[in-house]
Amino acid sequence: MEASQELVQDVFLSLYRQQSRLPENTVLENYLFIATRNRIYNHHRQQLLQLKKEALLRENYMPASGIGPDKLELKELETRLRRKIQQLPDQCRAVFLLSREEQLSNKEVAERLHISVNTVEQHMRKALRILRASINDELIMMLIAVTMIHMI
Repeated sequence: MEASQELVQDVFLSLYRQQSRLPENTVLENYLFIATRNRIYNHHRQQLLQLKKEALLRENYMPASGIGPDKLELKELETRLRRKIQQLPDQCRAVFLLSREEQLSNKEVAERLHISVNTVEQHMRKALRILRASINDELIMMLIAVTMIHMI
């Protein structure tokens, strides 16, 4: 119930923001029907993606043999990643979070932040480049530390 109310509210907010850009001959009922239908599809697609991610995590990180990172290690990795995301430049971080956490399309992110789709793509490339570089640096340091511990 709450999700449906939020979806309808998003549709009306989108209509309000785009009212000046809509063609004069737009039939409001048709616009609302299609916009609501698309929001519902997107919502269900996002939920399905989330379920697939969770299943994949369960398969890869919690195998039957019991080998793999425990919940504490996964939480630590998540905390480190969140810290790295918070260090991104403001606009870059906003684009990244809307795209990855809210799973909005580049067009939806652009509409929400009032920027062009091209700008969204540039911010995503920048965010991913920064995160990959910082995570790679951290992994290299961890490997060096582990190697040194085994040498002692």
